[in-house]
Amino acid sequence: METHAVCTVPAFVFSCRSCAAPLSNPLEPRTWRRLPSVRGREHYTYGPSTVPVESFARDPDPYGPAGRVATWVINPLDGALMRPHLDPSRLYGCCRRDGLNGPNLLCARCGAEVGTEISDCWTEYDIRLLSTAVTRAPLDGPVAQGQPLDAGR
Repeated sequence: METHAVCTVPAFVFSCRSCAAPLSNPLEPRTWRRLPSVRGREHYTYGPSTVPVESFARDPDPYGPAGRVATWVINPLDGALMRPHLDPSRLYGCCRRDGLNGPNLLCARCGAEVGTEISDCWTEYDIRLLSTAVTRAPLDGPVAQGQPLDAGR
């Protein structure tokens, strides 16, 4: 009988610092790589995400007015329990949200500002979690690469 080694990577979950609500799926760390500037894309289309699904990276040059606060960048498909800000001025952009007016995502459980969605026609498509508003904790064990997130749980 043939056996195969399973490649595992450490998995982390981001949670709200105020109420501990989970704000992401289990994610593996990646090295930050800046995307080239987005230009000439059709209006009302999403740009590329800086990080692939099921991963996160720390941006060494934080985005927008959060400039002094480090941000963890996740793919929007990995976000959980977040809702749009109640202040409409935080939701501006050309076609969607450009994130230039400050954090525009709130924890759906307690209402704390937790991050910024960047999804406008001229930007990348990311969620940037504020390091001051979230915690990052490892899961009890690693997740096997390619394994569904809910497998065995």
